[in-house]
Amino acid sequence: MAVRRRPRSFTLIEVLIAIGITAILSAIIFVAVAGTIEKAQTTQATQNAEKLRDATELYFRDMGFYPPDTNRGADPGFTQSLPYYPDKEDPALYVDSHCPSGWQSIVANQWKGPYLAKWPTETPWGGKYDYNYWGSGGGRYGCTVPPGIYMGIQRDYDDQNPIPSSVEQKLLDLGYDADGCLNGEAQLLLIKL
Repeated sequence: MAVRRRPRSFTLIEVLIAIGITAILSAIIFVAVAGTIEKAQTTQATQNAEKLRDATELYFRDMGFYPPDTNRGADPGFTQSLPYYPDKEDPALYVDSHCPSGWQSIVANQWKGPYLAKWPTETPWGGKYDYNYWGSGGGRYGCTVPPGIYMGIQRDYDDQNPIPSSVEQKLLDLGYDADGCLNGEAQLLLIKL
């Protein structure tokens, strides 16, 4: 007479060990992927800054002055001649104190753009880019920057989607964020004045 063997099943301990190993491996993979995503976002932001620096220099070459300082999300005149919001219906607001008198007429006659293929409407973190001309320096949230032209990586229109503090700290450590403090946004120097 043959003895029937019952199929062997996993014990509770074996199941818990398998779950534990899976959780550890998942955590390791998550950390690696999150680091890669964060690095890619930071790279995208710095590449956008390089493109905006090039556009600023081309604009200056044609106009003899830098574009007006614009509000968050507004193209200062790189993709079309005058500042505008590519993702809002509101008129572009700008401060033209450094521009010569009648600068809009100069732009109408001398603009040879577009200097940028497309204005980046959103930062990698869901915020807005902000072109800033600070001839005497400037800053926000108690952080100051020396005189220059900056690309602000800022929150969105509702003050949401700041730069994660870990990313901002890396930008500070690498010398990219010129405001020198953690405030949820970065000021990347395009041109020193």
